[in-house]
Amino acid sequence: MAHACNSNINKKFVAAIFLNSIIIIAEIFYGLQSNSLALVADAVHNAGDVFGLLIAWFGYWIAHRKAPKKFTYGYKNATIIAAFVNAILLLLAVLGIVLEAVQRVNVYQPISSITVILVAFVGVVVNGLTAYFFVHDSHNDINIRGAFLHMLFDAFVSIGVIVTGLFILWKSWFWIDTVVSFIIAFVITFGSWGLIKESINLMLLATPASVDLEKLNAVISKHKELIGVHDLHIWPISTTETALSVHLVVTKEAFQETFVRKIEKEIKTRFPISHVTIQIELQSFKNNCETSCC
Repeated sequence: MAHACNSNINKKFVAAIFLNSIIIIAEIFYGLQSNSLALVADAVHNAGDVFGLLIAWFGYWIAHRKAPKKFTYGYKNATIIAAFVNAILLLLAVLGIVLEAVQRVNVYQPISSITVILVAFVGVVVNGLTAYFFVHDSHNDINIRGAFLHMLFDAFVSIGVIVTGLFILWKSWFWIDTVVSFIIAFVITFGSWGLIKESINLMLLATPASVDLEKLNAVISKHKELIGVHDLHIWPISTTETALSVHLVVTKEAFQETFVRKIEKEIKTRFPISHVTIQIELQSFKNNCETSCC
């Protein structure tokens, strides 16, 4: 059953990447032919999202691969590094779009608006269809949810390009192509900046945004058998998996496996944490832990 599910996800990724790659080629070709910077800018944005699809697919694929023994967490954190590289490449692409747009500010550039509208419309259809591929699986997998949101957002960007073509066709406002290019560049930068910050946080082993640290502390501390908590660490294993380790100082009555399993189950049930390691200590050891970082 799991193999069939994996095969289905892989087929969706292949179809999504193929369809969007065709759109990218078409947008670049017809964007240059029609002299539309907005269309080329949309193609660059789509290229970044195709790379995002590849990252999501790689992350999904690598999670099922067996790594050598020295990689005790496997290759799962490769998705974090790839996400950071993806964000940097997107920002470099934005720089190129902005430089080209600045050069066109006071330069008249005739644009074939019909071509722009038709190609961008196809982009809306393909991006919408691609988003539909992942809408079901996005509810259970954050990695796939990212791919879904990227494609859905792309559909709206392509709609912006269509609006550009319509204004040029209606009012002959050729300058609006440059304006929309700046807007698309801003949108890419805005999205990439969040990706950069999140990937840096993950690389520095910060607590993932999906885990509310205050609520987690409250859940652990509410047990009356608990005397103290120290060495609480929460870190990302990958973009979809999180680990936790903690030392709990407990009463003599709670110094047993059942207490550990109860808290472990509660943590896994209420928070997106898949790996939980709990060490319990008696009250007399509270101030003697060499690694204590209360």
